[in-house]
Amino acid sequence: MTGNCVKFAKSISSKAAIFAGCCVAALSVATPSSAQSTAVTPSQVISISKQIALSDEITCLAQNIYFEARSEPVAGMLAVGHVVLNRVASDRFPDTVCKVIRQGGERRRHRCQFSWWCDGRSDKPHNEVAWNASRLIAWFIYNGQTEDPTGGALWYHADYVNPYWREAFIAGPQIGRHIFYRNSERSSSSG
Repeated sequence: MTGNCVKFAKSISSKAAIFAGCCVAALSVATPSSAQSTAVTPSQVISISKQIALSDEITCLAQNIYFEARSEPVAGMLAVGHVVLNRVASDRFPDTVCKVIRQGGERRRHRCQFSWWCDGRSDKPHNEVAWNASRLIAWFIYNGQTEDPTGGALWYHADYVNPYWREAFIAGPQIGRHIFYRNSERSSSSG
């Protein structure tokens, strides 16, 4: 079992260790090529993730990673997760993971920060492999075991849309199908 945990951790990054049957990793940001170089079977991901007890905050983070980036490479999943934590650290947004994710959409559908939260569909993950991978990645991110590949981004959008707000911020990296954004000098002074 712990060998599977190491294999999964190495698929995210290059350094991993085992402590009390659970992955504790000193991770650096994975590149899509390194993330795909180690094959991990779906049953291994499921068995590994079931070993980790998740708090509500990590579960919220895992849901966001799942619904926003489950088809992305590991680097894309890490990037989406880090945007949430960047928002938690910012004065512009609520101060918990769950509040950041659930911000907006209280009165009107499709007016929230993350579209899956207020789209009127079920928020129950259906792809067990992707859900378990999202849970593991959320655990690593939340526990400070990964570096932020976005450079402190607070916003992102898919590369096939052109939201009106993108011009107000500094474009950062494109990771997978998402383009990430940081504050511009003009907007950073306000929060």
